[in-house]
Amino acid sequence: MRQPERAWWLWFASALVLLSPQAAHAQQTAAKQAQVVAKPAQSTARDAWFTVSIGGQPCGFTHEQMEVVGDRIFTTSELQLTLGRAGAQSTVAVKWRFEESTDGTPIACLVEQLSGSEQSQTSYRFAPNEVAVEERAGGRTITRVMPPPAGSWLTPAQAERLTTRERLADVAHFAYTTIDPASGLQLVEMKLTRLGPGEGETVAWQSTNNIVSVETIEEVDATGAVVSSRTKLPFGDMVSRRCTERQARAAGSTGGIDVIAKTLVVLANPVPELLRGRSARLAVRAKDGALLQLPSAGAQRVAGNPDGGLLVDIEVGGSTKVTESEAADGRFLASTILIDSADPIVKELAATAVQRARLDERAAPLRRAEALRSFVARFITKKDLATAFAGASAVARSQAGDCSEHAVLLAALLRAQTIPSRVASGLVYADEFAGKRAVFAWHMWTQAQIDGAWIDLDATLETGAFHPGHLLIATSAQDDAQVDADFSDLLSTVGNIQIEVVRVD
Repeated sequence: MRQPERAWWLWFASALVLLSPQAAHAQQTAAKQAQVVAKPAQSTARDAWFTVSIGGQPCGFTHEQMEVVGDRIFTTSELQLTLGRAGAQSTVAVKWRFEESTDGTPIACLVEQLSGSEQSQTSYRFAPNEVAVEERAGGRTITRVMPPPAGSWLTPAQAERLTTRERLADVAHFAYTTIDPASGLQLVEMKLTRLGPGEGETVAWQSTNNIVSVETIEEVDATGAVVSSRTKLPFGDMVSRRCTERQARAAGSTGGIDVIAKTLVVLANPVPELLRGRSARLAVRAKDGALLQLPSAGAQRVAGNPDGGLLVDIEVGGSTKVTESEAADGRFLASTILIDSADPIVKELAATAVQRARLDERAAPLRRAEALRSFVARFITKKDLATAFAGASAVARSQAGDCSEHAVLLAALLRAQTIPSRVASGLVYADEFAGKRAVFAWHMWTQAQIDGAWIDLDATLETGAFHPGHLLIATSAQDDAQVDADFSDLLSTVGNIQIEVVRVD
């Protein structure tokens, strides 16, 4: 088998936006806010820079800014990280700018993401009963309309005013709901708890949210401004510290921790049978003792382990029944900015793959799906870690990519053949990778909806569609170009898993 290739790191880096000092975190006093909002001309209410380090190694920066122009408030949040990837380095940048009126009415938002060679941009324009969305990536543009976030939620400036007021009032705890622009306007439930005196003249606050299930401790000064934050991650604490712009950009130019090497799961002994067996049972548990949430989907079945943790059975050819809601979910057939199945080059490639297998569109979906998987395995000839999550049409043109490009291209070819699909993320076994033997490394593959059931297809495999050395963590329809909400719980899993191979048949 070819070495596992990964682009899950892109989602991982983007998810850290929620753990960095956010616009929703107070940076000025309520009195100053009121004074700024009253000014008709442009003024800068806040401009804060932070260095970011992971595991003690500088790797990037965050920049938070709020500007007031007449009756409009503009809030900007930017994160840039440079991370190691099995000896290589990759930089990801996520930036959003939110526009609202001074009375808290949302107007527009622009989200930009840079990852390796791929850039994407998503704009949102709010109306009373809908949000107009335009997504751009790799020369492709998709427009759509979505419903506004449901229920009551605070815009970034409203959230900041509330946070400042409550912190300066020395309340014990408070909560509110806002949105995360980088996750497709996903609602975020924030909970903040006062812990007591921090370092120096600061007060320590604990911050949690419902998207990324880890805790952040923030040090807040007497004006309500965050001066530092610390988030405990299994592979090293992520620390942000307020600084000058020059210091922040210097930290952003430095390569940081190798997240691939740090998140490998090393087994006690090699188990090469995982690469050619028909079924396997794995005993899986979290290093920190937390209860893991793993799906039973496709070839995977999950049950509780009497000895603690979970027992996971993986069977080649196994499947799970498509639920009624999944069968009715149009996202699995939709052409999106990443899985752009409607692009002419993708449609032509899908037809070519089927024809080369001496099939046509009347052939059984399973036969066509297997032909498409085999085609993608041969078609992507440049195994390039620098590609960093390109869309399907870009891969169709470049024939380059790692595991995520294989997964996205196969998903697009399946949809072009009217076979519903989604991408899967998890861990895959390798006899040797990144200088380590007998490891599980982070990986992506594809699931297809065939005859009312989900099946697994790994287009990185040169022979065979799948093997039992795959541990599924999450699935996603990949319906937008930004941080994927379906993968939101991965961060608490990365680097926090122990795996024991119980048996292989």
